[in-house]
Formats: sequence, C-alpha cells, structure tokens
Amino acid sequence: MVTIDQARAAKAELRKAVDGVDGVCGVGLAQRGSDTDWVLQVNVENARARKDVPPVVEGVPVRVHVVGPVRAL
Repeated sequence: MVTIDQARAAKAELRKAVDGVDGVCGVGLAQRGSDTDWVLQVNVENARARKDVPPVVEGVPVRVHVVGPVRAL
C-alpha cells in the first residue's frame, strides 16, 4: 500500500523521468482500490508513449492512461 505522501514525493521524480517524452500530456495521482492506496498516473495521447514511462518510481506504481490528444476548448 502506498500513502498519498509517498505518491506526492515520487511525483516530482516521475515528472523528471517523463520530461520530453513525446505524447505525455499529464502527471498526477490516483487512488487504487481503497482510500489509502495511491499510484502515480501518467496521461498520454497514444499507446506508443507508454513504452517510455517507467512502471515504478521510488516504489510507487505508475499507471498509464491513454486519453488521446488534448486540446484547449
């Protein structure tokens, strides 16, 4: 189980890891299962970007979510 504080601490490292990866459009936190279990989430435009996202950062699992192109409204 990962606490929200652990996930927050790992988020900065994940941002560095995906900086410059083509197709990444967001990095955040998400609950996994219970209110007290957290993961890092990376939103990507397409499945190709998934290969450049690490599966774990500082012991915190990383979930990749394909959201498609992001455009301003």
